Amino acid sequence: MIVKATREGLIGDVTSSGYRIDAVVAFVALPSVRALQRFVRVTNPATGRSTLAQVLDVGPHFTHDDAYVFGTARPGAETGRKGDGTPMNGAGIDLSEAVWDALGMTDNGPVDWTFV
Repeated sequence: MIVKATREGLIGDVTSSGYRIDAVVAFVALPSVRALQRFVRVTNPATGRSTLAQVLDVGPHFTHDDAYVFGTARPGAETGRKGDGTPMNGAGIDLSEAVWDALGMTDNGPVDWTFV
């Protein structure tokens, strides 16, 4: 499914799985706690480049968007607002620095991802 991706950033912070973020490990964040520790293939349709990554964080914006992560629904974040009205950037996946670089990303944009 092609969704908007954003850069995780936050070097030095700790993810929901306990991983301390660095610029080396290829990981992503998906909005379901059930996805933690699974592996995904992420592809940048603009460059055709792809990489494998582990789900080491939950987000962006949601923690139980199982209908998107494990089903066919679009990401809840695409609505543009959380339930309390807080604005969101519409991203369905966050990418670590290593994934961002491997895909040749230069700005937030579309990626395709699937579980492997």
